[in-house]
Amino acid sequence: MALKLTIRPGETVFVNGAEICNSGSATSLVIKNHCRILRESEMVSERDVYLPCSRLAFVLQQIVLKENPFEELNELSKLAIQILQKMPAVAPQILEIQNLLSEKKAHMAFKKGKALMALEAAEFGKAEAS
Repeated sequence: MALKLTIRPGETVFVNGAEICNSGSATSLVIKNHCRILRESEMVSERDVYLPCSRLAFVLQQIVLKENPFEELNELSKLAIQILQKMPAVAPQILEIQNLLSEKKAHMAFKKGKALMALEAAEFGKAEAS
C-alpha cells in the first residue's frame, strides 16, 4: 500500500538517510515501496534525551532510520531493564514495543517509546537528569 505524504513549506522529512526539505509551497509525495521515513517534527532531539525513557525513544528513532540497527537493538535491551527497575508498571508498554519491533513495526514502536518518554517526564521531570 502506498503512503501519501504531504510536506508543508519549510518542513523536513528523512527518507532512507536522505534529508528532504520543502522550500516551496505544500507538496505531496507518494511513497510506493517500504522505506525508513520520519518527519522532523516527530523526531526526538539529542538535547531532549535526559532520562531513560527519552533515551529509549531516541534509540527507537535510530532503529526506524537505520538499515541495520544491531547496536541500537542491544542498547534498547539494556534501557528496558533500567526503565523496568525504575518504573515496573510500564512492563506492558515495554513488552508491546518489543513485540512491535519483532513484527517489523519500528515506527509504531517509536510512537510507543515517545509516549513512555512523556509519561516519565510527567512522573519524574527534568530535575532527575541522568
